[in-house]
Amino acid sequence: MIEQRVLSLQDARRVIDAVIAHAEQHDHDGIAVFVVDKAGDIIASARMDRRSARFGKAAHRKAYTGATFERDTAGVIKFWNEQEQRGHRGPHDWNDPMVTTLPGGMVVAFGDQVVGGIGVAGGNAHIGDEEFADVAFAALGEGFHHYIDWPQRVRRDTSGAPSDGQDRARS
Repeated sequence: MIEQRVLSLQDARRVIDAVIAHAEQHDHDGIAVFVVDKAGDIIASARMDRRSARFGKAAHRKAYTGATFERDTAGVIKFWNEQEQRGHRGPHDWNDPMVTTLPGGMVVAFGDQVVGGIGVAGGNAHIGDEEFADVAFAALGEGFHHYIDWPQRVRRDTSGAPSDGQDRARS
């Protein structure tokens, strides 16, 4: 049986509260923050009063991209650039209009499992989306991590021992 950890509403509210508190402490014009599950579906979100709806839409797309691409949006742009060098056209070729390469989206993992994503939008020259995303992520606490590149997964053979994927005769 596969066990999957999930982000709770309590986790999501901690993230949102931390981002809003950071914005208020710095007299920021407003921010939008979204927390999604592994499939990119919304767990919770908030958009401060002085931000238009487009910021909420951008934050949702960033969180969705982090969760479904299983890497931060900074990693998605890196991946896109690598693909572009091979002649691919980028996100519009990926058949998903929700995918974005805008900064401020993070994958949320716990152990070796992706459990969701965080997205923020509404940063400015004083406090950028990346700083708000760092604040959001820190609110999750111990055990959570995120990454720009896909982690190298260790293959295991049927005994559970690490394997390099090469078939070898057993003696």
